[in-house]
Amino acid sequence: MRIPLFYKLFILSLIILFSALVFGYFLLENAILRQTRIQIEKDNVLLVQELSRALSLPLLENDRLAIEDHLAVFENSKGVVGIFVFDRTGKPEGFLDNGNIGSLESADRKEELQNLPSGKETVPISFSHILQRHLYLLKAPINFKSVNVGTVHIYLSDAPYEKVRTQITRSFLLLGGVSFVVALLGSLWLSVYISRPIRRLRDATRKVGEGTFEPVQTPYLPDETGDLVGAFNEMVAGLKHKELLEKALVRYVSRDVAEHLINHPELVHLGGYRQETVILFADIRNFTTLSDQLPPEEVVQILNDYFNSFIDDIFLYKGSVNNIMGDGIMIVFGIPEYLSRHPDYSLECALSMREKITALSMTRELEGKPAVEFGFGLHIGEGVVGHIGSKTRMEYTVVGSPVNIAYRIQENAGAGEILVSDQLLKRCEGHFFRISRSETLQMKGVKKPILVHSIETIAMQKIPSINGENAP
Repeated sequence: MRIPLFYKLFILSLIILFSALVFGYFLLENAILRQTRIQIEKDNVLLVQELSRALSLPLLENDRLAIEDHLAVFENSKGVVGIFVFDRTGKPEGFLDNGNIGSLESADRKEELQNLPSGKETVPISFSHILQRHLYLLKAPINFKSVNVGTVHIYLSDAPYEKVRTQITRSFLLLGGVSFVVALLGSLWLSVYISRPIRRLRDATRKVGEGTFEPVQTPYLPDETGDLVGAFNEMVAGLKHKELLEKALVRYVSRDVAEHLINHPELVHLGGYRQETVILFADIRNFTTLSDQLPPEEVVQILNDYFNSFIDDIFLYKGSVNNIMGDGIMIVFGIPEYLSRHPDYSLECALSMREKITALSMTRELEGKPAVEFGFGLHIGEGVVGHIGSKTRMEYTVVGSPVNIAYRIQENAGAGEILVSDQLLKRCEGHFFRISRSETLQMKGVKKPILVHSIETIAMQKIPSINGENAP
């Protein structure tokens, strides 16, 4: 069974407070009884000594009248509830019973008669507590010239001390009750004070798991709970900052690249490695003329509209936006890891981009807004993939001849045309593509002529044959 922390703290505090109050009450009660016994014994030892001396001669002479006279002095005494005088043989010679304790004395005498002192033996004064009756029994020998002639029993009540004891107990209970209430309220406040930030931390932690990074209110009093909340808020701020960085990183590169860089920070250093990649360049045709005719704000808006129309498709086909160069964009397929399907993905991406651009251009023309067309160039080859730049500013990109060739192919593409190198087309395994024309180009900075093909659309999906070869 799950018990909230608030109830645990409150119930524990309640048990401790109640136990402390009960334990304190018993300690006080025992202390009062102990002090009462000490005080009664101290106050009445001299009394019993004087009485035993006074009774020695009458008891020796068997003068019962004199004995009764001595006992009558205590008839109205509040502390004395009974006095019993016995001769040496245990025979009663006189008594005073103010508290109906004769039966109690008779039981006590049966035990005492079995141990009568002999000859000159003296019996020491004894003091005992009778808990059942709240009485104290003081026994003293009656001696005449060091010869024991009898005993006297005085029963003393603690009634004179009861009022003081009641007042002390009442004061303790009143003070303890007030303290208990105050401590109870304090424990209630403490339970709330401790459990509330923890509940907030629990709720905030759940929100962090859901992707919501909200700080927790810091407690008013500085303590370990406040330190815990502060540390949590610092963690949340760090996670929020990291998430913002991840979102910003994903806007510049594909999610695969972003996750690769985040999960492998040791790879973030200057340098690179050779890897096969597919490079796609897309650039607006005759954009210089258009930008000269329009205000800069409208030019920027045109670029944003077109880029927004197809950026998501790039990530859908596992591409990475490597660079946006004014009116052009460089897309890389195969980083951080090259897949055999990347050639197909790159051509599918180019066709999807062209479709989105055409649809947006038609919409803009119907609205009377200027429209543009892109030219596309794609090539595959081995380049250097890595971080290029300085220690303070670097870019994760691809350099090498495939990048230069793809760019030159794009320069030869017409408006809305997708030019693909023969090397890339031969690597496509998942589709047939309908080609409108093929041409061998001698491009600037490239030694050998490049055979390129203009792709119109996907003609037919290839179906793997039984022997593992692709068949239409």
